[in-house]
Amino acid sequence: MKRIGLTGNIGTGKSTVARIFNVLGVPVYHADIQSRVLLDTEDVKLQISSLFGKHLIDLQNKVDRKALAQIVFNDKEKLTVLNKLIHPLVEEDFKKWCNNQLEQVYVLHETAILFESGFDRLFDANILVTAPEELCITRVMARDGIPEQMVTDRMKNQWTQEKKQKLSDYLVVNDENPMLIPQVLAIHSLISKR
Repeated sequence: MKRIGLTGNIGTGKSTVARIFNVLGVPVYHADIQSRVLLDTEDVKLQISSLFGKHLIDLQNKVDRKALAQIVFNDKEKLTVLNKLIHPLVEEDFKKWCNNQLEQVYVLHETAILFESGFDRLFDANILVTAPEELCITRVMARDGIPEQMVTDRMKNQWTQEKKQKLSDYLVVNDENPMLIPQVLAIHSLISKR
């Protein structure tokens, strides 16, 4: 079974691309979703409380992700601390998930920070989804209901699309001009043959 990384900066549409692969029968591990699940485990909540403050655990006994995001996206050192806590847990969770997918030709690991986290070392190949920055900002503002400044603050913590493209094996352009499905079908065909 091949392990393929799927990434793209915030607002590029990587989740849409992941859904297309999933319709083709490819299992997709959504790292961002799983990291939220892991964030609310008892051990992680204790560490979050200790590292960033007890006020981050809300009345439902969950991590207040918006408040945590406000802290870490404005302080690179604190973001590094959070990543050092979460990334090893996500990596271990992904490996366990893969053990249940061994009959597959390949699986996808979808994450926004594939290269920044060093996860790219785990994969046989990597797919990058790109889109113009202005379009990404507009998409995220509409999707999350947040102001432009919050979007650009998050973007500052990601590598540029150009830097990621140099490290990627496959490229999907999601600028609302070329059709997504033919691009995904072509990549699916190539990966399935290898």
